[in-house]
Amino acid sequence: MPHEWNNIWVVTKDELVPKYYTWEQLKLTIWRYEGKPYGIKRVQRACNNRPMLVSFDSLPIEIQNAIGDPRKVDSILERYYEIDPDAVTFYTTVKVGVKGTLETEVQEEYIINASVLQAAIKLKKARELERVSKGITIRGLMATISSDVNGFNKVLRAKYGIEHTLPSSARKFEKTYNEFVKCGYGTLISKKYNNRNAVKNTDEVRALLESMFVSQKHKPTPTEVSRQYEGFLNGYVEIINNETGEVYNPKDFKKLSKRCITSFLASWGSKVVTYSKRGGDRQKHLEQFIPYYDMKQPEYAGSMVSVDDRQPPFEYAPNERVWFYNAVDLGSECLTTWVYGVHKKGVMADFYRQMVRNYAEWGLPLPAELECESNLNSALKDTLLRDGVMFQHVHIEANNPRGKRCERYWRGFRYEKEKKKEGWQARPFAKSEPNQVSSHKVPLIPYEKIVEGCLLDIQEHNNSPHSNTKKYPGKSRWEVFLENQHPSLKPINYKSFLRYLGYKTETSCNAGTIRLQAGKYWLGDDGEIYTGQRLIELLKVVDGKELDVYWIDGNDGQVLKALVYLRGSDRCVCEAIVKPVCVRATIEKTADGKSAEEITARYIATVNGYVSSRKKAIDKVTVIDNRTAVINNKFKIRGLNSLEIKESVEVEILDQEQNEDGEFEYNPNTVQPSFKKELAETF
Repeated sequence: MPHEWNNIWVVTKDELVPKYYTWEQLKLTIWRYEGKPYGIKRVQRACNNRPMLVSFDSLPIEIQNAIGDPRKVDSILERYYEIDPDAVTFYTTVKVGVKGTLETEVQEEYIINASVLQAAIKLKKARELERVSKGITIRGLMATISSDVNGFNKVLRAKYGIEHTLPSSARKFEKTYNEFVKCGYGTLISKKYNNRNAVKNTDEVRALLESMFVSQKHKPTPTEVSRQYEGFLNGYVEIINNETGEVYNPKDFKKLSKRCITSFLASWGSKVVTYSKRGGDRQKHLEQFIPYYDMKQPEYAGSMVSVDDRQPPFEYAPNERVWFYNAVDLGSECLTTWVYGVHKKGVMADFYRQMVRNYAEWGLPLPAELECESNLNSALKDTLLRDGVMFQHVHIEANNPRGKRCERYWRGFRYEKEKKKEGWQARPFAKSEPNQVSSHKVPLIPYEKIVEGCLLDIQEHNNSPHSNTKKYPGKSRWEVFLENQHPSLKPINYKSFLRYLGYKTETSCNAGTIRLQAGKYWLGDDGEIYTGQRLIELLKVVDGKELDVYWIDGNDGQVLKALVYLRGSDRCVCEAIVKPVCVRATIEKTADGKSAEEITARYIATVNGYVSSRKKAIDKVTVIDNRTAVINNKFKIRGLNSLEIKESVEVEILDQEQNEDGEFEYNPNTVQPSFKKELAETF
């Protein structure tokens, strides 16, 4: 989904690749239009865990429409409208005269009006910036704002069941708008209340101080900002709004003490915003300011699996470390899936294939829910990681380590197991002294040895006692994983995800047999070879046809599951099941061999029976074809006696005499054959 970044709308590389471009195509397209005023534009390079960002507005219009533009709403104000909490505080606490606070209905009216005006302020700033960037005059801008505010009542009525009561006239609205911007919430209170609470709003002063604190590249301290502000009031410092080009007038701002400025910039309400905007470490900001959930550990294995990548702290070459992508079952704390390599490219498909292989080998259903990060998984969220496809529920966390439980397990691996090994690399900015870089030279470790050590750590972890020894006394994590599966888990539904995850092979079906991976497969479904009428109906569809088979192999390298589709179709026709192999020697036959022979006999008998029954149902007929291939007989070759078809001539049928019983009587005198030929017949 496009998001706002530095006042422009952008998308990440993963939102474009591979759905709309290959990575090579995207790089080439960006390079082709670099430095030109048109074409796709990259606004941020990928480095230091930062994603590559591409300007959303520079994309082709068909891709914009396919992704969806979040700016296209029923009303442009809907994008900016939200209930103003400061307005709620002001109108619910302000006292008017001696009668106390405002009536509840009036409070709601003023809160809605103030919230709409705040949205109008944001809209005006955005529209001014857009017009200035495009070289369009801002004359008549307030008329458009007034029109949008008037039209916004339809959205308020439809979505919230409320209305604002701001003036519908553009001139009166502009007056109300300017008074609200200048003097704040008190201007909306009717004069009938004898309002004496309208005071000069200090929001502009606070906004200016925060802008000065955030916008300067050298990151000034609150004390330095207070000195600059004093110089601004005295005319020695100029402050210009980078978006609008407005030069701030010192006369519009009041004098503040140094303590007032530093206290404000050091307050939580200011720090939580300014530190986020000018800070470069999002994780530290989350730790310092943002609350987090406390989650209860799942009680059953298979309820949820948490996945993420990690790099074991060992180098096999200078600045080169192995990439692992692991899955932890949160109920049993058991690591159930692991893949590794020298880079992350293509690791996700291999990871989820390996998860299917492992769970199928153990005879277990896939977990009900997946918890993962968005960096590597965002490209799969509309296919493999859509709810109900491979997992019943999928929770994707965007750049939030605290949202993924597996991060805690990686810490345990790093400091409890791996730290004791040779070649361990400390974090460069570790807070705890025992975890900081030591004075000893750290050697490089061979790649194979790093991988072997990590796999041994996983094995040791799974065979270690579960952390909840009270609930699972004497049980290892692996035993808890096998014995405490959730009873409501569903069997693996290969049909829902194998087209996204499996390998594709183009083949065909002949004589009821499909050849795949040097093996022979028969037709069936759900692990059962079809016979009888089900097989006949299936053969009518696939036999002699070109097919697409999507399959996945198991840990033993053999085909684990294979689904059959007609070539180019997205409908699963059946399953390809390994053809049974019968034992030729009678003395060597086992129960499995007899079962295979029985299935084979029924499969063959089904086809033979169908042929036999259909043969008997077919009648014998004689077909006389009187059609000719010529149009006429005008062309003839002399001396060639060819059979000529003469036109038939109707002859007269003579009446025959009947006797009293209605029978015909033969009279030889009526038959007068003549053997004399006419002269014309002689020639």
